[in-house]
Amino acid sequence: METFLVHDGSWARTAEALHRHVNTVHYRIQRIEHVTGRGLSRLYDRLDLWAALLCRTPPATGDRRARSSTSPAR
Repeated sequence: METFLVHDGSWARTAEALHRHVNTVHYRIQRIEHVTGRGLSRLYDRLDLWAALLCRTPPATGDRRARSSTSPAR
């Protein structure tokens, strides 16, 4: 969904960026719309979902040292 929004809702550019067929992107966006109840063809819904993506926490890096600078060295 993020790639779709970054590419201004372009099916072709999203498919190219993800190295997927356009029909695959279309299907996945339809599934997102079904699950979220939002229509990505509507600006208000796009903005709402984009705001939700921006609120995500960054994924864990897997490096224990990166989590806290106050943890004791081992």
